[in-house]
Amino acid sequence: MNTLLSLLSKPVYAEDIIGTIELPEGVPSDITQTGGLITSIVRFFIIIGGLFTLWAFLSGGFKYITSNGDKAKVQEASNMITMSIVGLIVMAASFVIIAIISQLLFGDFTAILAPKFKSVQ
Repeated sequence: MNTLLSLLSKPVYAEDIIGTIELPEGVPSDITQTGGLITSIVRFFIIIGGLFTLWAFLSGGFKYITSNGDKAKVQEASNMITMSIVGLIVMAASFVIIAIISQLLFGDFTAILAPKFKSVQ
């Protein structure tokens, strides 16, 4: 009975079972660096969305200028311009919504968009 209790009271770590796993190259070894990775990914998608919005807005404007008064082309161009503006508003509103949720849950407006992780030792 004492042997069984001694086996159960001893802490078992994952390293004891599977050994040491080396991280692949490029993966941060310190958890505090993960916040920068998440922030970089969010920035990348926002830049791509902004460039796409700019392209849609400019091409809609070009279609509007070259429509020569054709009502169908004017309507298509104005829809394209409207949708690019709506997309820009949705991207900006997503930041506001995320900031509000972040403030309510974590007490900091930037907790979700720019997280700061603490290393646990």
